[in-house]
Amino acid sequence: MADVSISSPLGGGDADRDEDRAQIILITGLTLAVLFVAVVLLLNTVIYTENLATRGADAGGAEAIEFRDGVTEDLAGILHREHRNASDGDVFTEFNASAETYAETVADLRARDGVIADVRVRGSTVEDGYFIAQNETESGLRNMTAPDSNAADWTVAGNATRTRNFRMAVDPTSLPESTSGAFTVVADGTTGGTNETWSATLTGEADGNLTVTVENATGTTNETFAPRPDGNHTVDFTAGTVNGEPFDALFWAEAVQTESEPHPPYNIRYENGDAAEGTYHLVVDNRDGGADADHSSRPYVTEAVYRVKVEIGHRTPELTYRDVIRLAPGERDA
Repeated sequence: MADVSISSPLGGGDADRDEDRAQIILITGLTLAVLFVAVVLLLNTVIYTENLATRGADAGGAEAIEFRDGVTEDLAGILHREHRNASDGDVFTEFNASAETYAETVADLRARDGVIADVRVRGSTVEDGYFIAQNETESGLRNMTAPDSNAADWTVAGNATRTRNFRMAVDPTSLPESTSGAFTVVADGTTGGTNETWSATLTGEADGNLTVTVENATGTTNETFAPRPDGNHTVDFTAGTVNGEPFDALFWAEAVQTESEPHPPYNIRYENGDAAEGTYHLVVDNRDGGADADHSSRPYVTEAVYRVKVEIGHRTPELTYRDVIRLAPGERDA
């Protein structure tokens, strides 16, 4: 009798195998998809964490630097105010008291933002100096002559080695148009100094402009400037600006005031002081002769703080920042 094979109309074994393979492929695809999603999420988390950490550090650092710069500017203003208001000669005591009040105020304000801020004046780092100033008198602007004898040529400060915050306001109508006999600020080396001479001469123009002529060891340079809105001119000798505009040749006492230790002494003199009217102020680290120590005279001199160091601290949950500021506002390299 012959064998007869009967096949299932549904394809039996082959169909089962195809179905198994399809299920395996589907499961594998789903597994890979889940893995890819997990990897993407993990990478995104890492990138986000790194970006957040970087932004946090930069933001904290920028805030600390802003705090330092703000403290420097504020304390410089306080120091200048105490020089202006000094009556008993003890400028540092008044400055230190004002700085303590300022520090308390800053600490309270910063605490509201979750910041621990600290400002401390280092009393042991104080370098004494002298503040020399001529204010406007009741009758108006005064000329640049000496306070005692009205001498046109005189020494403002002798044997200085550093000068800062030397600013002068002048009325252009009081200035001659020629450099001959014009008002001149001079810095020249004394015995034991550099033996160099530096000068800046101020002359007026018919239109109210100001011409500044600088003469130093390398030659002579001049430039003309338009007046301020009030018609006057401000010359910042140590900052090297006229009416806020930079004048590269106006580099205070170039080749006369040096950075070498010990600093060689020099004299600050006015020539033809009767050929200009205005106000001025400056701080020197030393002086021999010059103006009287009396506020009623014009100009006058008081004991001053030439420089002092201040410790600052700025702490947040992300960053702790500390620094020591050398406070000597208005130096030529500040």
